[in-house]
Amino acid sequence: MSIIIGGMTVVSVQFVAQNTVTDAFQSVNWNINMQPNRLWVLGSWDPYKTQVGKTVSVSFTTYASRASNGSLDPNLIQPITLSPSTTCENSNARAHVIIHVDACGPTSEVDVNLENMYLTSYSYAKGDAIGFGTESWSFQAWLASDVTGTEFLEIPDPSYILQGRSEGSYSGNVGSGPEDMGLVLDADGQVTGQQGSVSAGFPGVGNADDITLGLVDRIGGGRLDADGQMGQSSASIPHQPLYIG
Repeated sequence: MSIIIGGMTVVSVQFVAQNTVTDAFQSVNWNINMQPNRLWVLGSWDPYKTQVGKTVSVSFTTYASRASNGSLDPNLIQPITLSPSTTCENSNARAHVIIHVDACGPTSEVDVNLENMYLTSYSYAKGDAIGFGTESWSFQAWLASDVTGTEFLEIPDPSYILQGRSEGSYSGNVGSGPEDMGLVLDADGQVTGQQGSVSAGFPGVGNADDITLGLVDRIGGGRLDADGQMGQSSASIPHQPLYIG
């Protein structure tokens, strides 16, 4: 077990056609996942072959990039327009992610350095009326497993990573509309419901909000500060690896 020192851990993210972002990260999580799929045959407890896939997922939280006057902090992640794939081409919702972790223990340092990590989800949260808004971003990469041995069947790198149409929702009263909560929705196909809760006792207060769902055209650029206001949003960006022999 290693102890990670946050004050000495460096994160860098560079989206396609954006500046590199290295500031205002609050937390980061990563997972390098090997996925063995064993092929069994009758009469043996030994696998005939083992197919191995490899994915890397990264998520991080940063302070929201839009100030109360509407300006965007150039050192933080800028709004990203989502463009679903119309041909066999890689999604544009991708970034070069670098994580250099300093740690104490058996693992002295950990490095993740991937040029093509694909954005899979986004969320904005301002849950405190006098607090600050944050944005969370999640990525995934599909990689060749780099295993050796005659018993292994390696899954190669995908030929393409296709981007589908994104769905999302928002609720709350931060700013003047969903753009201040990090979402721009397609004008067509929006639907609105409601959510709320209240409890007995003192002070016995609750809340009720409309929640709007729709197709998402752009994400990012949520408000950092909006005193007296709360809100949240989320979006899912589907990606599909495509293998062409």
